[in-house]
Amino acid sequence: MGLAIFIIAFGLPRSIPLVGGIVLALMTLPTIIISSRAAIRAVPPSIRDAALGVGASKMQTILHHVIPPALPGMLTGTIIGMAQALGETAPLLMIGMVAFIVDVPGGVAEPATALPVQIFMWADFAERMFIQKTSAAIIVLLAFLITMNAGAIILRKKLERRWL
Repeated sequence: MGLAIFIIAFGLPRSIPLVGGIVLALMTLPTIIISSRAAIRAVPPSIRDAALGVGASKMQTILHHVIPPALPGMLTGTIIGMAQALGETAPLLMIGMVAFIVDVPGGVAEPATALPVQIFMWADFAERMFIQKTSAAIIVLLAFLITMNAGAIILRKKLERRWL
């Protein structure tokens, strides 16, 4: 889809982070939306009825009584979606994020590569020095993923304690 719509139909250049980000966001959105809907449906109807019964508007009911208890479940879906996007290499390969980049890109419209693609390319090289580079890149990717998950879990626990 990213290749057909963004690069061929819209004429955006290959290997730019803007197209890669849009493609990964579109791939992650269904996971986040489905988990958010499930978390919102898991809030008991009695909470909604009680808020409406004491005179809250529908918008106040949603913002103050439904979303806060559903937020930990919504964060869980976001964590899962981000973890999925961090490891996605195939869509980035399809849109051409395999360019050899000598210098750091200056913006979202300049050619770039992504860490999962770089790991994929380095793992394919026969030279011994790329074994260490591949291992180091995998460790960096795992450390980033663990840090993101830890931060989201801490935030989720804090929100669970606050609202329930």
